[in-house]
Amino acid sequence: MKIREHLNGTATAGGPGELLAAVPHLIGFHPQSSIVVVHVDLHERRTGTVLRLDLPTAADDDGSYAAQLATRIECGEPDAVILVCYGDSGAPPGHPPDGARSGPPGAVRAELPYRELMELIRDELADTPVGVLGTAYVDGGRWWSYDCDHPSCCPAEGIPLPGPGVGAAAEVAARAALAGRRTLESRRELEDAVRGPAGAAEKAMVAVFERVDRELAAEALSDGVEVLRGRTLALARLQLARSAEGRLQLSDDEVARLSLGAADLLVRDRFIAFDDADPAAWLGLLTTLARRTPDARGAAICGLVAWVAYQQGDGALANVALDRVLSIDPRHTMALLLRDCLEGQVTPTHMSALTRDAIAAAERARTEVSGAGAA
Repeated sequence: MKIREHLNGTATAGGPGELLAAVPHLIGFHPQSSIVVVHVDLHERRTGTVLRLDLPTAADDDGSYAAQLATRIECGEPDAVILVCYGDSGAPPGHPPDGARSGPPGAVRAELPYRELMELIRDELADTPVGVLGTAYVDGGRWWSYDCDHPSCCPAEGIPLPGPGVGAAAEVAARAALAGRRTLESRRELEDAVRGPAGAAEKAMVAVFERVDRELAAEALSDGVEVLRGRTLALARLQLARSAEGRLQLSDDEVARLSLGAADLLVRDRFIAFDDADPAAWLGLLTTLARRTPDARGAAICGLVAWVAYQQGDGALANVALDRVLSIDPRHTMALLLRDCLEGQVTPTHMSALTRDAIAAAERARTEVSGAGAA
């Protein structure tokens, strides 16, 4: 089972509708054909980690899916969770799902899509310390409760989701905007943020990368590797400042120099350690590089996008960047490590601490080797 998104955000909702309206802002896009698990801190009365998974396919076993998901949820040690199923009917807002238009009390709950799957997940969680506060189905701008069939509070046509400027949704959207993020319409739109060039554009950039690669090799021979690394870092700092000022402009050669530079582990580690960088500007620069880097050279820069995004709490962007890395290089060490951390629900704070320790240890080892060589 793959946790597709693992986010750490918080919201305080005045009711179930407000919380459901906030979910897209918590995960960065409007989910479709998904199960979303919202962790809840009962003491603070706030949400915590939010997980998103694709719904099981016809080839999947629902029982195994439910059991694995329950295990994942229990590992996160939440007090309780809210389980939300998102459809993808393409129906307009207010159009009830099949079977939910009419019938006696009980008909709505019985006929909601994926009812059996939601019951399986709830049953699996019954054997854990994690409580289930509620289960809901969302589609077409409305929501239905799997737990209630009373027409006075849960009508067959569903309940409209509150608008984006209301309650918890407005609070979470505002925080995302301050961090330089916006809520996208779909996961595919998020994938476009790191999708490389295609067709003639890709062919042209492949030629640029091949030429710049030869030029960098010549510079390393004539001026030394450390000088070359310094130039790469200086160029990154320059473009980062421009990104922060909203005037990022990269030539094809600069894209190639920075993306190829990220394949140097020492440069990559120093990029990761840009602690003083403006978060939105840094991620904006990196995603721009990813979009202009052809797949043949894209693993390093997309791995860096994933690492930085996750450190900033943007697990959704981290996941789509990892998808691209692993489609290029299924054995990419850093990408596999980060995916394990995502699926293991390692927090960004813990990840940052591990990263700093690892980089410091690597720097010490390089210094010792350099000193021994000089002696």
